[in-house]
Amino acid sequence: MSQETNDFTFDFKIIDSHAHPGFEKKDIESRPGNPDLWIHDPQHPVNRELFRNMALCLGIPDPGFITKAEQIPDFNIDHWIQFMDEFNISHMGLQAMDTQSDPPRNWRWLVPYEYVKEEFLDKYPDRFWGIGGIHYKLGPEHSLEQVEKAKEFGFIGVKMFTPMEGYPNDREKCYPIYERCNELGLHVEVHTGVESCPGARFKYCDPLFINDIAKDFPHLPILQIHCGMVMNPQLALWNCNLHSNVYTDISGFHSRHNPKYTFNADLLKLIEEKIPNKVFFGSDFPVFLPAYKDIMRWIKAQPLSGEFKKNLLRDNAVRFFLKREFECEVTAEYAPPQAATVT
Repeated sequence: MSQETNDFTFDFKIIDSHAHPGFEKKDIESRPGNPDLWIHDPQHPVNRELFRNMALCLGIPDPGFITKAEQIPDFNIDHWIQFMDEFNISHMGLQAMDTQSDPPRNWRWLVPYEYVKEEFLDKYPDRFWGIGGIHYKLGPEHSLEQVEKAKEFGFIGVKMFTPMEGYPNDREKCYPIYERCNELGLHVEVHTGVESCPGARFKYCDPLFINDIAKDFPHLPILQIHCGMVMNPQLALWNCNLHSNVYTDISGFHSRHNPKYTFNADLLKLIEEKIPNKVFFGSDFPVFLPAYKDIMRWIKAQPLSGEFKKNLLRDNAVRFFLKREFECEVTAEYAPPQAATVT
């Protein structure tokens, strides 16, 4: 990457709470789904352009029209660290994935826990943390094994990838996961909002379902991923306002989606007003790398307080992810704010 005088970094280090390893060229064919986002698919042409532009942003020669895995550029962990250093990012949260969409597409996406641990966490323990994806449509026995594995590997939470896996408030499939996470001190991340992966079902992704989980597990920290992006961001925000144990990130939100419904000034201003200490910055790196500078510039330009920008980009994540202050009854310094009254 070029070292240029920039207007896209802040005078403090930021934390990106939501990133996706697995697209690195090393052994990529052993990780189903990951080659697909490099290789041209007529049904998803936007993915090819995203990753082609990603390669160019990283200084990788133009890969052109990729039709097979051998043509994938040599993207690797060194590019992650180089990017993080350029953008003054101290930490990233990494999503291990284990999921498959419903018939008829049956699209598989696998980023093994072992891969995340060995290739990222073990090599750079001071830069990354891990989140374990739960393949909960396979049933509670399999899911609970994955929860135990996440804890054993030093991951700090688990992920419910709803567009592939199903309703997150399913009492039979999901509640045993939440009970065990509560016992182990793991938080739960739940995908809310739209998703572009092959076979994704939006019906599973409404933030509405978070209300059930929060009421039934009032001491379980719950993180809404994407804040109901496009689908229902206002309800996602209200969940955080109503429930002391519910938080949100804004990963995937950027102006190239649909500014009216996603990453816009009105929504961020409302977040600052109602839940300033319960929101985290996330990017879905490396998928939206071409827009990263624009996102940072956009945040810098917004009429938001400097205190809130620092909370959004760093301080809230320090409290939630790095300090491990997950219990609802925590010290006064890290206690979540009381739900505000909405008028």
